[in-house]
Amino acid sequence: MKTKSVKNILKSFFTPIGFVLLLTLLSFLVGLGLMEQDSSKTIAAKVLRLISSWQEGFFGLLGFTLQMIMILVFGYSLALFGPINRALKSFSTIPQSFPSATILTATVTILGGLLNWGFGLIVGAIMARFVHESLLKRGINSNAALLASAGYLGMAVWHGGFSASAPLTVAGNGHFLTETIGVIPVSETILSPFNGWITSGLVLVFLTTAFILSRVASKTNGTFSSIPLNPIESGSEGFLARGVGLFMIFVLMVGIIFGESASLGMISLNWVNFLLFSLVLVAYKTWDKFTLAVGQGLKTSADILIQFPFYAGILGVLSSSGALYQLSYLIQSQTTKELFPLITFFSTALINFLVPSGGGQWAIQGPVIMETAASWNLDFARLVMIFAYGDQISNLLQPFWALPLLSITGVPVRKLLPYCVVFFLLGFVYLSLVIWWIC
Repeated sequence: MKTKSVKNILKSFFTPIGFVLLLTLLSFLVGLGLMEQDSSKTIAAKVLRLISSWQEGFFGLLGFTLQMIMILVFGYSLALFGPINRALKSFSTIPQSFPSATILTATVTILGGLLNWGFGLIVGAIMARFVHESLLKRGINSNAALLASAGYLGMAVWHGGFSASAPLTVAGNGHFLTETIGVIPVSETILSPFNGWITSGLVLVFLTTAFILSRVASKTNGTFSSIPLNPIESGSEGFLARGVGLFMIFVLMVGIIFGESASLGMISLNWVNFLLFSLVLVAYKTWDKFTLAVGQGLKTSADILIQFPFYAGILGVLSSSGALYQLSYLIQSQTTKELFPLITFFSTALINFLVPSGGGQWAIQGPVIMETAASWNLDFARLVMIFAYGDQISNLLQPFWALPLLSITGVPVRKLLPYCVVFFLLGFVYLSLVIWWIC
């Protein structure tokens, strides 16, 4: 009986909430270890400070939490819209075998992730689910977990695409590192040949891996429990919601054409949510149908609402104790000019587990990386992209971003993780070799 209880406890840690609780405990231990250097306070005082920082930081990501909930809810609502639902299901019937289905899912989510990380995350999850259901309906054995991992690959390429946080930040006038590195245009980062061929190579690695896994992975006719994606048709009486949606799209178009920041930098998470909000309004025409669809989407967002505050608490603990800055500085300082780019890549991948937000991580690591680069006269633009590659690749092991995918596909994280580990290892080795060779 005791053995069974221990197994159940250990099994609970192979869940998204179990992982974040382990990270919370780790953050307290790391923070307390670093605060031990301060002899002016007792152990009890240090513990109380960390607990207070955890509580204060617990709701520090409320805005970001709502953004993630909205992108999931509106993306889900669009997937429920009758014509789109039928189109996606029709598109999912194109593959005639499991390998071709895996490649299609991976390709769609990678292209979506390069366009915008949030868009790629939702489209990849929906494609993974519809393709799996289509295969089973036609009597073709499938593997929902492998398809879900293929539908998550957009998060492993996004920081080399058009919504990349760090490159877009340093391309803006007056960013927080302007005095150190100046303004670096996207032509030297996202749109550079350096990024072009490295990202293309990474995509090729992922697609090749997806094909090989689809040939060797076990395939069954089983599926996982998930919320039904039953189509909802648009309303037939009253068109007020559609009118509001069209006006919102008009506002976006005016901003694109005449806005002061009419560039890639304007494509933020809020911009995407504004677009999705308006598209859902236009699709459903009436407020009652719009509310019905959004209500269905809200059912999928419970995990985000529950878990994101814990990540915010972790960030509060690590920031208050100075652990993140000290860890980043320690890693960057124990190197040489020749090894610095590779060490930057490794450290970024590591710290991404503690700070899963690309923008938040750049705010912490960016100053250390750029100040060191300036002292050695290294290429700022390349180091920004190397930071981006490290941040994106370890997303494959970070369930923080997988929550929408898990909700839509119904695949448990313990089934998803083994395939993500394979994608991570091969992608990590490829990027490490390339960075070592070219830098």
